[in-house]
Amino acid sequence: MSYKAFVPGLRIIKTALAVFICLVLFSLFNYPQSTSALIACILMMKETTDLTKKTGADRIKGTLLGGLVSYVGLLLVVWMGREQFSMPIILSLSVLVALSISKGLAESSSVGSMAAVMIVITIVTHGDSTAGAFVYVVIRTIETLIGIVIAYFVNKLFLVNEK
Repeated sequence: MSYKAFVPGLRIIKTALAVFICLVLFSLFNYPQSTSALIACILMMKETTDLTKKTGADRIKGTLLGGLVSYVGLLLVVWMGREQFSMPIILSLSVLVALSISKGLAESSSVGSMAAVMIVITIVTHGDSTAGAFVYVVIRTIETLIGIVIAYFVNKLFLVNEK
């Protein structure tokens, strides 16, 4: 295998740059929890801005759907407790509901997948406070949307790969 196989291409460089910009932006606001935005930067960076825009639109739909369903799921988890069986059942049913809604609305499979990822991240990482559930979901959603926007504009900045 040649060393050239390990030389990063433009998409890899753009991804790293988007992650860097995202981290700098969040650190300027002294906001340490940028994980959702960073994940969005990485997943949304595509070969062209059109692909990034399409993937970003699916991610936005999935994030909003996942945020809504995860909020209801979080309320149930907090109400029932994080018992051995209740949390896995609620999490699984929340994913089922999101995927079914996505399918019923004739969205692409990536919308359902993004919603399911949002649900898993939100329900698994949230604490047990009902008071903070709504705020938590809104913050995770906004973080993800910021990451999508950053990835899109970094991709737009480098038009080298456009066809």
